[in-house]
Amino acid sequence: MTLPHLDAAMPQPGRSRKFGYLLLAFVALTLASFWLLQRYAVYIARLYDYDIQNPLLQFVLLLLIFALVTAGAGGLAGWLPLRPENQLRLAFGGGVVLAVVVAVYQSRFGMGPDQREMIHRLLKGGNYLAVGLAGAFAGALLLTWRRYGLIEVIARPDQILLDAVREGHRYLLLADTAWDRSRRILEILLSLTAIAIALPISFFLVLAVWLQDPGPVLVAKVVVGRGGGSFNQLKLRSMRKDAEVATGPVPAAPEDGRVTRLGHLLRRTHIDELPQLINIFLGQMSLVGPRPERTVFVARHLNQIKDYAKRHRVRPGLAGLAQVYGDYYSTPREKLHYDLLYIRRRSLGLDARLFLEAVALAILGWDPRRRHRPRPRHRRQDERFRQAYAALRGQDPPEQAGHEADGG
Repeated sequence: MTLPHLDAAMPQPGRSRKFGYLLLAFVALTLASFWLLQRYAVYIARLYDYDIQNPLLQFVLLLLIFALVTAGAGGLAGWLPLRPENQLRLAFGGGVVLAVVVAVYQSRFGMGPDQREMIHRLLKGGNYLAVGLAGAFAGALLLTWRRYGLIEVIARPDQILLDAVREGHRYLLLADTAWDRSRRILEILLSLTAIAIALPISFFLVLAVWLQDPGPVLVAKVVVGRGGGSFNQLKLRSMRKDAEVATGPVPAAPEDGRVTRLGHLLRRTHIDELPQLINIFLGQMSLVGPRPERTVFVARHLNQIKDYAKRHRVRPGLAGLAQVYGDYYSTPREKLHYDLLYIRRRSLGLDARLFLEAVALAILGWDPRRRHRPRPRHRRQDERFRQAYAALRGQDPPEQAGHEADGG
């Protein structure tokens, strides 16, 4: 008789030893940072204040210095007997320490005779701290890219399947009305504006995702676009790395153990879909349209559901009719009903209404369905999950899938 949880409950002496190495390495990096500061900070401050007049060049120079220091710390941390994730955290910690030390030094000793007021000290130190944190994170992302890559493509289908799906759309008549052409220009302008506005918050979101589980910060699902071609739909990573290695593509269960703590918040507010602004700018998606479906599932639906290819007459959307008036676990047939209805009636007014309702549903939790009818009682999350799983995978989900699934 085996006891699967016995090993997890027993003490593991190796953990305290690794923690000691981690603490020792952090202290060593702190001392090295102070040594570098004493050796070179005056020279750097002189370059920053007097010799370089271009503010952009000042920023890039300091950013590169902090990024290189963090990358170097990562090389040293690689020799320690730590998990790769802890090695990356250690390298980033070293860069942060250096940023704090330099910021404190500049706020106290890097001021001119006419800039001794407290407000000047705080601004100077804050500028160096912001640049230092950005540079340290850039160095950490460089180390992450070398080890894992920055985008994790989940369960990439083979080329045979991609070609088969495209072949299934050979005779599809694409939508090409005046509204379809004009809204493409509008979406380019809106997506560029939204990307520029979202850049500051995106930095902190990516940093939070990385700190919780160092690794790729974005995930890409291979989905079908307009005309049957496939593309990578980008999202902020809300699950642990390699979440679908063991099971392949499966829908997320109501209580999915693969989702990180931060991932639950990102999914509940749909902030994890913010990178899809890039897909919209590239012309792979629209602001409003049928929600993109994964290529591996589309291959099955084309053979089982009549007229399923017609949902790909238009570009998939960030918001859609099925998303607003259906639910997360709507079956493919139910979603197709909403999608074809949208394609027949798409217009500027309908697109604006659906987009605003999707934002209200995601951020404020306002459900537009309650204005028309109460939500049916049988649509509980667990039942809807089982229906969606069976429709997508062609089999019933395993028992306690939401609690025990570790791979997909």
